[in-house]
Amino acid sequence: MYPPPRKDFIALTLSDPHSHSYNNGKHRRQSCWRVSATDRLEAVRDAFKHAWKAYKEYAWGHDELKPISKSFSEWFGLGLTLIDSLDTMWILGLKEGGKFAEARSWVEKELSFDKNVDVNLFETTIRILGGLLSCYHLTGDQLFLDKAVNVNIGKGTAHPPRWTSDSTLAEVTSIQLEFRELSHLTQDPQYQVWTTEVH
Repeated sequence: MYPPPRKDFIALTLSDPHSHSYNNGKHRRQSCWRVSATDRLEAVRDAFKHAWKAYKEYAWGHDELKPISKSFSEWFGLGLTLIDSLDTMWILGLKEGGKFAEARSWVEKELSFDKNVDVNLFETTIRILGGLLSCYHLTGDQLFLDKAVNVNIGKGTAHPPRWTSDSTLAEVTSIQLEFRELSHLTQDPQYQVWTTEVH
């Protein structure tokens, strides 16, 4: 059941052997979730199913769900949430019931990089390229690698993210992982070469 009932989150006394305490220098805290590992896994699955149901109903194929207004928003128009969720579905064992198959079908038939839109290199790399590559590794499905090769970024005019005047170290360096892996999987060095030129 999601959200978990409040009674499942309990404050424990110092004498309780199941409590986990820590001191971060300001506060001393103790807490414990008094449920089995299996129950916790099911709670995570239920939370995902709850969110996925709303995404499918109100934002299918769009970048983000707006849960309060039961609508969606577009950042790049590339189905960010859907692609971001593929590996999570697989890891949570939610392959049956059609959820994964429906999402895969959307990637196969609807995901197109033939667009003239302004995208953020970092977000597109970690969420789209990274999502497709991780799904390829988990499933072995060539579709995800083929789509990853076709991620079309780098054709426009470069600029820093809109929320800052500079790119961060995380942005510039973490994209190396995805592009190097793409070169490794395709045996095409061009992707790795591109990232070594980013500075």
